[in-house]
Amino acid sequence: MSTALDSGRMRVRPLLSYTDDQGNIRQITTPEEWANRRTQLRGIIEYYLGEAPPLEAKPPVFTVLEEKDQPEYKQMLISYEVEPGEIVKAHLLIPPKEKRRCGAAVLCQHGTSTEAKDTQLGAGAKRNRDWGCLLAKHGFIILAPDHVCAGERQPADIKPYDTSPFAARYPKWSATGKAIWDAQRALDVLCRLEEVDPQRLGTIGHSLGGYSSIFLAAFDERVRAAVSSCGLTSWQDNPKKLEFARDRWYVHFPRLREPFLRNEIPFDMHEFAALIAPRPFLNISGMADKMYSPSNDNMPEIGYQLSQVWSLLGAGEGFANFLTGTDHDVPDYVQALAVAWMVRWLCE
Repeated sequence: MSTALDSGRMRVRPLLSYTDDQGNIRQITTPEEWANRRTQLRGIIEYYLGEAPPLEAKPPVFTVLEEKDQPEYKQMLISYEVEPGEIVKAHLLIPPKEKRRCGAAVLCQHGTSTEAKDTQLGAGAKRNRDWGCLLAKHGFIILAPDHVCAGERQPADIKPYDTSPFAARYPKWSATGKAIWDAQRALDVLCRLEEVDPQRLGTIGHSLGGYSSIFLAAFDERVRAAVSSCGLTSWQDNPKKLEFARDRWYVHFPRLREPFLRNEIPFDMHEFAALIAPRPFLNISGMADKMYSPSNDNMPEIGYQLSQVWSLLGAGEGFANFLTGTDHDVPDYVQALAVAWMVRWLCE
């Protein structure tokens, strides 16, 4: 296996240095310099998220559609509006008062399973995708909605995770931008619950849910702790980078397609993740995961670059890069680690 050291050059864009418009290399050595660079990165990313419509985040109102008592939590199916006329359904899990962890709540974002939000209750053929059940059993309040183009939100005649209905409504926006907006509205719902402490919000997910958690945490500082399972990669020197700028099915960033076709990288995924700092972020990746790239051998370097940012901000303990020998999967010990991370950063 070749590595960045074998090749004699860094295959991952550094986070604490960059090239300015005049071609000069700028080193970042202070939190203030990082704050300026963070503002620049956020502006670049916002452009590629597209032009959002003039939506207004109104005080959330939700309706309980179904309710049942499970042995370790109350399970509710609720609905709420994310924009005028657009209703989202979500599972809300609330442990009994004596088992709750100081009002901590976690937004659980599902991967590209046809079962969508129901995976958080254990549905689907793949094991250990049920972050919702897992965390609720450990005392966390859980909200698990359908993604923008999945589950009960997707028209019956459209393939799951096909973003074309969304693109027809908002041709200048991106599905990623919309997913961030929707996840923020989910946080609004959690904050309205009297059982929830708004200072103890987290987000977690696998695959699509993993990078959706990164994107939300990067843009919403209400997220105090984030966990991504198999959701982080680098687009640098990656022949699969067009998976994030397709022209069919799930189109993440339409504006990235042209620069990617020219082999230009306006921003990379770990630069998006760096916007989370200094709030706690746990990345979990399988070194044998070929979902986003032919090889995951740059994940140690990605982790090193991110750790430098957290350390610069005096929050080194708040970042962890846990690498398994597995593929695009969730071993039992990964679930245990994720629970421990949420307990550490949301409950202590």
